Amino acid sequence: MSRFVHPADDFLMINDVAELIDVNEAGEFQQRFPGSLVIGGDGSREMLTYDFRQEPPPLVLIDVSAQEWSSAIHQAASLSALLDQFPESGWKWDDSEPLSP
Repeated sequence: MSRFVHPADDFLMINDVAELIDVNEAGEFQQRFPGSLVIGGDGSREMLTYDFRQEPPPLVLIDVSAQEWSSAIHQAASLSALLDQFPESGWKWDDSEPLSP
């Protein structure tokens, strides 16, 4: 899925299952973010990522150039929650919910 979502008018991309391995092996992402699983993004630099260091794993947004978890921005508690809220809120760009280590 890749499209602009209205009325938020933000671009949301969810990767095809066949792409998940390649996306997650690119750019030493797993070394920088152990316990992560990238599932999509904003179609540009930001990657929508599960944070499996936590239970249940929340979804966060991480810039491709980020070096550590402290730069992750919480988006939602689950994919279904993100998809429910996204049309109205779009991407969250500030870290109003800090991540646990």
